[in-house]
Amino acid sequence: MAKLRMGMVGCGDISDRFFKMAEHIDEAEFVATCARRVENARRKGEQYGVGSCYSSYERMMDAEELDAVFVTTPHSVHAEVCLAAIERGLHVLNEKPMATSLEDCRAMADAADEADVTFMALPYDQNGAILTAQSLLRERYIGKITGGEACLNIPGPPRDNWYYDQSVAHGGAMLDCFVYPAGRVTSLLGGASRVTAMVNTLIPKRIVGDGKRVDSDVDDNVTLVVEYAGGQHVVIRSLWGAAYAENSTTIYGRDGSVILPGDGRVILQRRDGVCDVEGAEPTEWRGWSGCFAVPTVSGVENMTAHFVRCILDNEEPTCSGARTLHVHEIMFGGYESAETGQTVTLYTDYESWHDLDPSIFDTRSDFI
Repeated sequence: MAKLRMGMVGCGDISDRFFKMAEHIDEAEFVATCARRVENARRKGEQYGVGSCYSSYERMMDAEELDAVFVTTPHSVHAEVCLAAIERGLHVLNEKPMATSLEDCRAMADAADEADVTFMALPYDQNGAILTAQSLLRERYIGKITGGEACLNIPGPPRDNWYYDQSVAHGGAMLDCFVYPAGRVTSLLGGASRVTAMVNTLIPKRIVGDGKRVDSDVDDNVTLVVEYAGGQHVVIRSLWGAAYAENSTTIYGRDGSVILPGDGRVILQRRDGVCDVEGAEPTEWRGWSGCFAVPTVSGVENMTAHFVRCILDNEEPTCSGARTLHVHEIMFGGYESAETGQTVTLYTDYESWHDLDPSIFDTRSDFI
């Protein structure tokens, strides 16, 4: 069987992880690289043994008889490259964010459906911690779900390039970081019903990693409250102003909580202090009582292997266009809510990739 022929559009640091993952996949290989400056594409190709390099993604797609394209360009270019690939019948793995407008996100998801190609839009949440947390979202462990919190807070990107320039990035913390906690929440709880938000630029004059002074006009302070159909609220936050990095998620239940501290662990907290999860061990977490470290699922396929397998097996990725479109409707709904001061109703829907019982959201039909 011939290997899948893959091309890389965008040859910055982000592309490295996909090249490295592909080195361990027998069914696929990168055969071409593309960057706005062809010398960057050539340099990346030489680093990973990829023979062809281009400065035009259209020429690369037309000349190389590709099966799939990876898009790791700056945010504002994602939509045009993805749509060009989909129009040519190519499968696409697109870095986050999906695009810089909801209209473009919707157009990409619709085009992929119409073309019947595999469209995988990051973030990719099929990891051991998420899979383990999904297995714990059961009434026997936490009771009825009552709410949650998720965040990705950092001091701010250390680089002084386009990250702080609204004309290039089209968004700051929302598009670059908020997408991760929002993705985790939807992977765990499914689709939300509405959102309200506050978004602003808290630090317009910044000192970045190398000591350079930068004028920033992108959002760096983002807080959204997402509501689920049962009335549960999840607070999702991204701040480019913290003195340390935190990338955590907590789902609250009437009888317990599921906690992802962001370091690969999964902690189950039980109000009664009793845990019957196999292999779970008592642990300390922020002074809470009844906490247990739960063994995480191992041997999970990485995002590149998942993409290749979905193409070969004609399966929908866990981060499908429809699911990631909902994540971005939350994000762009957050922008709208912050601008208008109104709560925004969410309309996109998708089929969840895990078997969460809808009754776990029902907190009103009985005494609990």
